[in-house]
Parts: sequence; C-alpha cells; structure tokens
Amino acid sequence: MNHYHIEPDLLALRDFSYEVRHHLHRIPEYSGAEFKTSAYCRGLMEEFGYRITLYPGFTGFHGDLAVDPALPTIAFRADMDGLEMHDMSEVAFKSTHEGMAHNCGHDSHMAIALTAARFLAANRDRLRYNVRFIFQMAEEDMRVPGAEKMVELGCMKGVDEVYALHNDGAMETGTIKFNQGVMSSWGSAWTLDVHGISAHGSTPHKGLDAIREAVRIIEDMDYIVAKRTSPFSPAVFGCGMINGGTIPNAIADHVQARGTIRAMDAETDQILKNSFRDIIAQSELRGFKTTMVHAGYPAVENHPQACERLQQAASNVLSSDWINAKGQPMTGSEDFSYMINATPSRMGAMFFLGSGNQAKGICNYLHANPYYLDDDCLLVGAQIFVNLATRAA
Repeated sequence: MNHYHIEPDLLALRDFSYEVRHHLHRIPEYSGAEFKTSAYCRGLMEEFGYRITLYPGFTGFHGDLAVDPALPTIAFRADMDGLEMHDMSEVAFKSTHEGMAHNCGHDSHMAIALTAARFLAANRDRLRYNVRFIFQMAEEDMRVPGAEKMVELGCMKGVDEVYALHNDGAMETGTIKFNQGVMSSWGSAWTLDVHGISAHGSTPHKGLDAIREAVRIIEDMDYIVAKRTSPFSPAVFGCGMINGGTIPNAIADHVQARGTIRAMDAETDQILKNSFRDIIAQSELRGFKTTMVHAGYPAVENHPQACERLQQAASNVLSSDWINAKGQPMTGSEDFSYMINATPSRMGAMFFLGSGNQAKGICNYLHANPYYLDDDCLLVGAQIFVNLATRAA
C-alpha cells in the first residue's frame, strides 16, 4: 500500500503523466536548444488554456492561468534541458537523440508541471492564487543563459512566490526533503587555458610545459580548499576535463582544463574565486599566458515562510515520517536561486522529491548512467504543487 495520498481527480491523470515523461525522455536536448521540448510543452499548456509568453530568440517560456487580479501570483519552475550523455538505460522510451539523455530527470520535472497545470486549469474554482508555470531553458550548463536570462526577460514579473522541485533517485518515492535557508551551493563552472612554449621532449629546458603548469594550478587550488577554507563550511574544487599536447615527444604549449567550484557560504565562495585569480597571476609571473573564465549561480536560499507553506502542502500528501524538513543542503548548484531572489522578500523554496524505488530496483544518483526514475513519483510532485496553489477539495 502506498504511504502517500493522491486525490481522485489527479490520480485519473496518472497515465497522462507517464506518457508525458516518456515522450520527453525520448527527445532530450542541449541547454538553450530545447526546441522540440519547448514546442511540446507549449502546445499542451495552450491546450489547457494558459496564456503563453514567449521570449524571442530563446526556448524558455511561461504560461499564466489568471483567475482574479486581486489575488497574488504563485509560480512553479520546470527546467527542460538534458545532458550530453549516451542513454544507457534499458527502457522502451530511451533517448532517440544520439549523445543526449535525461539523466538529471528534467523530463520528470516537466511531466509534474504539466500534470499539475492540467489539473489546476480544470479546477480553477479552487485556486487561491493566479498561477504561472515557468518552463526554463538551460539549467545544466552554467555557460548558457538560463534562469538569470529568463528573469531579465520578465518571467518573474508580478510573481509573489515561487517553487521548484528536483527529483532524487537515491530517495524513495513518497518522500521529500528540504530545509530553511541555504539549500544548494554557490557554484561556478570554470575554464582554464594555459599557454606555454613548445619544445622537443629531449630539451624541456627550452620550453614552458603547459601540462605541468595546469597540474600545478589545480593542485594549488586543492591546497586552498584544504588549508584556506573553514572545515566547518564545505567547499569543493573539481577538475573534470583536461586536454593538452599533440604528440608524446614534445612539450605541450597549450592546455585547457574545465571544472567547478562550489561553496556553502558566500565568504568561502569569494575565498575560492579570489585564490584562483591569485594563482593565475602567479602563473603569469612564471612566463605562461594563463586565463580563466567562470560563470555560476548564487545559492538557493529557501524562505522560512515558503518552507512552512511547503510543509503544510506536503503534509496533506505524505505522513510526517516521509517529510524531512531539516534536510542536508546539497553541494550541487541550481540557478533557481535567481527566481527566488526576484520575488518580494525572496519568497520561495525548492525541495527534493524522492524518485527511487528499491522494490523496483531503482536507486541511483543524479547524472548516473544509466539513470532510472520511478514514474509513481510524478503524481506525488504534482499533488504538492496543486496543494500549494489551491484550497482543500
């Protein structure tokens, strides 16, 4: 027996929610290029009766359901992009786009939003807010304009509070997790370019070894994390890609490395970024031409009052044992922070929705490959969104 309660009219949309996710799972698209995805979601929202606002030149859009100008407006965010990965899952609806996969589960976020949107449009008399659903482009790639650009273009204009969720395959379906305050890290993606001087491998003294210099910079940043940041405030410096050199018997004259910086408070974030710049300057003094560019997000900070509303909405779906309102913040990053920060009093919250199911053999971490998701989580997420926007039936 399930330990969560879905009201009958929403339960009737179960097959719809499955079909939507499976369709979206087949067509994952790169950040900022979610053309098929956006068109599909937009078509359904128009069918439900939402007024659509497009952003020319961008794939993101939002849909409004206005019931009374005197009411406040609540918004829900669903991110649309996939990941540059081969879909290694063994499902009938696996990705048909070579080299792209929904291994962060954004297909589930859209399916939840579309299911909730359909239900709310059919139950307008229960709404205690005007409702906006924001379908966001480019959450995954910090180098591509996403939430920040959509806020700049007006997606939060007139919004009083905003909510988002993220699936978590390591949590059981029917559980949620959130906390007041910092929910995700300050995060940046960085790209490092080191230019040295090439030379024959037998005469290294005649060159400047870009590979050795890049390794030195990365090791120096590891030292900063270990010795310059507080052990009571988590910090992560990671290098996930490094490329350089052309042949084995020559000193490499160029290396490019890419990675991320993450911190759980603004002070630590600045220590890491400033230290990185100082290390780059030292590299220049050694004769290298070294550059670093980075782009990132501020932390998601959940508002206490929004968390109270979220807990109340969830308690009508789940028993208290399945609601973790003091969850551990994640060291991952989320540009949903821009949307919360754009509301009056920063009124908003994000929560994690369990999408694993040990009985079905589903238990995996975000970006794992293969990545499986329990479809039964979709109505749980949709019911929480519905409860946030409506009066009780």
